[in-house]
Amino acid sequence: MLKIERYPDLEEALDENMIKDIDHVLIRHSYRQGRHILPHIHPYDDEYVIASRGHFRISSEGTEKVFDLEGSEVVVIYHPAGRDHGLEVLSERLDYFVMRKKV
Repeated sequence: MLKIERYPDLEEALDENMIKDIDHVLIRHSYRQGRHILPHIHPYDDEYVIASRGHFRISSEGTEKVFDLEGSEVVVIYHPAGRDHGLEVLSERLDYFVMRKKV
């Protein structure tokens, strides 16, 4: 099952998903159409995919969901530590953030 939350902007998305005063890793990805991140796990880190524009497919443990975002909201997709997840870029380009925190 995918846990998906929607926010009006990036600041609120980060504020709601970050724990104050602990370290988080924030990575900015930019990929072209056809890029496929194969299913993988992070055994010790929760991971959040944070996006507001682009067309992409998220998969996790046999569940898939397609997003086609136009910038009117920020979507946060949560993958708990140890859960497999992957991503495929369907638009010409996808820019998004991945946030990780240790569990």
